[in-house]
Amino acid sequence: MLFSIPKQWTSTEDYIAAFNKKYRDRYKRARKKAYLIQTRELDLESIKKQSKILYTLYENVSDNAGVNSFKLAPNHFYKLKEYLNEDFKVFGCFLKEELIGFYTLILNDNTIETYFLGYKQDLQQEHQLYLNMLYQMTIYGIENNFESIVFARTAMEIKSSIGAKPHVMHVYLKHTNNFIGNTFLKLLVKYLNPIRDWQERHPFK
Repeated sequence: MLFSIPKQWTSTEDYIAAFNKKYRDRYKRARKKAYLIQTRELDLESIKKQSKILYTLYENVSDNAGVNSFKLAPNHFYKLKEYLNEDFKVFGCFLKEELIGFYTLILNDNTIETYFLGYKQDLQQEHQLYLNMLYQMTIYGIENNFESIVFARTAMEIKSSIGAKPHVMHVYLKHTNNFIGNTFLKLLVKYLNPIRDWQERHPFK
C-alpha cells in the first residue's frame, strides 16, 4: 500500500480538506476518541528505558498476525535507533504517562517506510489506536515534505481508508534445484501471500 503525497499539500489542514464528508467525519471521530492520548517521539535513551514495554506492545500485535515468518530481538528498536539515528523514528502513545502504543518510521530519502508498531489490545478499539497511528504517520509525511509513504501490504482496507493505494509487487525467486526447489518456492510464496478479499476505500473528493 502506497500513499503518494500531492505536492500542493503542506499541512494537516490540506489533508483533511481533501477528504469527502464521510471520511472527514471519520477522521474527526477517530481523533476525538484519542484526545486523551499524547504522542511524542522517543530518543535513544527513552527507547532504552521503555524497551521492555515496547517489545511487549510489539508482541501483542505480531503474535496475533495471520502470517509471522520471524520475530524481532528484544533490543531491536534500540539497536536500530542507535544505528540509523535520525533516519529511524519511534513515536510513543501515552495515556496518563503510560506507554500504551507506539509506531516506527524509517526515513529513506524522499520516502517514509512504515515499520513495526504495537499497542495494548484492550485499549485499541476504545481509542482507535491503529487508525490514529495511520493518520499520524500520514500527517508526519505531509508536514515534513516527503513524497510518498510505504504502508506495506497488511490491513489493506483500513490503509486505503486513509488514502493509501494498492500497488502490484513482483518477486523473482529461483532455487538451484530446478524441480524440488522451485516447486517448494511456489508453495512458500502462495503461503506467504494468500489471496485476500477486501474492499478498497476512496476517501478523497
